Amino acid sequence: MFRLLRYYSVASGLALLVVVVVLVAIYRQASLASIVETVESENVAMSQALANAIWPKFSDYVTVGAPEDGDALRARPETLEIHAAAKSLVAGLSVVKIKIYRLNGLSIYSSDPSQIGKIQSYNKASIASARRGVPASEFRFRPEFNGINGPLSDRHIVGSYIPVRGKSGKIEAIFELYSDATNRVEVVSSDVKWLSIGLVWAFGLLYGVLFIIVRRADKIIKSQYADLRHEIGNRLSAQQRLQRALEEAEHANKSKSDFLAHMSHELRTPLNSILGFSETMDQEVFGKLGDKKYVEYAKDIHRSGSHLLQLINEVLDVSKVEAGAMEMNESNVDLNDTMKECAALMKDEAKKVGIKLNLSVPKYLPEFRGDDLRLKQIFLNLLSNAIKFTPTGGEITLEAGLEESGSLKIAVADTGIGIEAEDLQRILLPFEQVEDHMNRKTPGTGLGLALTKALTELHGGKLSLESEFGVGTKVTLRFPPERAIITQPELPLIHP
Repeated sequence: MFRLLRYYSVASGLALLVVVVVLVAIYRQASLASIVETVESENVAMSQALANAIWPKFSDYVTVGAPEDGDALRARPETLEIHAAAKSLVAGLSVVKIKIYRLNGLSIYSSDPSQIGKIQSYNKASIASARRGVPASEFRFRPEFNGINGPLSDRHIVGSYIPVRGKSGKIEAIFELYSDATNRVEVVSSDVKWLSIGLVWAFGLLYGVLFIIVRRADKIIKSQYADLRHEIGNRLSAQQRLQRALEEAEHANKSKSDFLAHMSHELRTPLNSILGFSETMDQEVFGKLGDKKYVEYAKDIHRSGSHLLQLINEVLDVSKVEAGAMEMNESNVDLNDTMKECAALMKDEAKKVGIKLNLSVPKYLPEFRGDDLRLKQIFLNLLSNAIKFTPTGGEITLEAGLEESGSLKIAVADTGIGIEAEDLQRILLPFEQVEDHMNRKTPGTGLGLALTKALTELHGGKLSLESEFGVGTKVTLRFPPERAIITQPELPLIHP
């Protein structure tokens, strides 16, 4: 899987080789260009010396007097004189061949007699450049070359085309000087060789250092990969265990819900009988019981049974919600009436413990699309909780209204004992209460708020809790705008 070292070895080796080749090629090309430029400068200087020596005497001959036939030109004494003067001038220099052209390209003189009288045709661009007064040169390797002092072989030759100007300053002819640059090229070749060796050593050393670094990095990556695989394996195992635990917890939760639902039904049947018989005894349907204590005990039995039934109903409702089996019977509910009814039911209980219960509902509160029974259960749970945790002399307010967004807001606020900040989220969970279960003074299962929250969410709403310890608590329900059914008030009929 890990091919970093192999990729590096091949890719970096090729890259360094390419860099060496490119650098050497650039250096060689630049050196050869420098040689051509230097030799061209020397050829220009040589052509000026040659022009000074022969042009005053032979300018007319070259430009107009010389015949155009090659044999005739070779037989002319002027050719021999030019040859002797040129040979003496270049003796001991690198110039190995000289040619003189007319502007039309006709070769009037050449140190190679076979080329006299021929029209220059293979390098017209250089001739054209010289006609414009600009020297032009070319660099070529010649396996065989006929020089001014005899045949040459395997030579690097720079040929320069140089304009010759007369007294008037006009270009009258073109000199072609061939210089031997073999020695200079050999120096460049030697430099290139040593440069190549130096670059190979330098880049080889760099390659070796980088190879060691990459090999070390490769080992580290392999080690980290092994550690990562091990960690991933552990995490996958942990995730699998967590998944199994979650499935087991869900199964246990479902079993618990099923058990609670079943037991709630089982308990409700005898409880209903207890409530019915105790109520019959309390009302002395079949005659006097005798001692007043029996009537008092019957009332206690009925009250305790009612409380137990309420607890069982809460457990059953929570179980239904958790199992997704809670049925909603929705209809258009008059919230004003429902809230008044709930406030009236709880008012006596609040009064008994010295608590003032207020109802703040706008006159034109819209109808609510929801389950009337569940809404009453929500309001009664909230009011009951507020009464439990509000001391004597306190105050509870049940209020409702529409927000600017169209959402319906219902709130129950009290001046009770309040809740610590760290307990706000916890008490919304089933079976959770602020007081420790061993030191609890208020009765209940701790299901009221959790059930209220679940029933609110079944209506598409949200429950939020605000509280300050020792000051009071406010529970706010917000229902989406689509739950509020706003109707236009009926206008009175106007008779004509």
